[in-house]
Amino acid sequence: MGKLLLYGFHFFLISGFVFCLFLINLFLQATNLFHGEQFNEIYLIVFLSFLISGIFLCLIDFALNFISRKPRKLRFNPFNKPRIIVGMTAFNDEGVIGNAVNDFKLNSLVSEVIVVDNNSKDNTFEEAKQAGAKVVKESVQGYGACCMRALKEARKNADLIVLVEGDMTFSSTDLKKLLAYIENADMVVGTRTTTELCAPDSQMNWFLQYGNIFIAKLIQLRFWGKLRLTDVGCTFRVIRPEALDKIMPLFKVTKNHFSPHMILQALKSDLKVIEVPVTLKKRGGESKGVGSSISKGFITGLHMWKEILFT
Repeated sequence: MGKLLLYGFHFFLISGFVFCLFLINLFLQATNLFHGEQFNEIYLIVFLSFLISGIFLCLIDFALNFISRKPRKLRFNPFNKPRIIVGMTAFNDEGVIGNAVNDFKLNSLVSEVIVVDNNSKDNTFEEAKQAGAKVVKESVQGYGACCMRALKEARKNADLIVLVEGDMTFSSTDLKKLLAYIENADMVVGTRTTTELCAPDSQMNWFLQYGNIFIAKLIQLRFWGKLRLTDVGCTFRVIRPEALDKIMPLFKVTKNHFSPHMILQALKSDLKVIEVPVTLKKRGGESKGVGSSISKGFITGLHMWKEILFT
């Protein structure tokens, strides 16, 4: 049902775009730069069609949600000294992977750190092992493939699974924030769009910040009333083993848009997801995903948009 609201929103966007074209056309006519009065009627017809369609879809969605609304239940399922295992992705991170491993290993909440080396061409494997992590290699190249392997390896002996990157962008001290909410949820994800918690030299530039917020709000529209979301690309998250077992067979994305893919699968499986602000530091090593690249961010955003709309 949430898809109707999402489609309605897109109809509103299209109608707004057409209305802007209509105003531009009027301006050109008024300045004698363009003589094409017949286009005005076409613009108005298209504008009204999409506007009315958007309103209709939104009203239908609200009506269906009202009819089928179920009582919302609070969840209290605390852990008593859980075995927390961190699955850490790594790609050409030899300069920072040791510090990243130590950061989480020295955290008293963490039982074990497992590093997944995604075909690094440097000494990432050796540096991670020397720092005291269990290290495995993932031959399928890609951010999503590396994340899936990290989740799978951490799942084997964990009461709670943590997914994080090994490039020192995240801090183990933020783990307690995520754990504070896991008793009320199946998965707790971090958000990097809280400006006050982002280092000035972090990868979160203006394009990635507002792009993540926009895509996150599309997911929120699709699953209206189920969650509040402001970021779709944050790797740092905690998930319960039984929840991971439920969605792991559904994972198909091996590339950069795995993070929203995982969130979508969780929501479609009726899991409860909560978002918590985390700190973001300057990245070291090579990016396993988008990094700070606007072009990569744009292409990845298109993949995310397509999946939200059509899957």
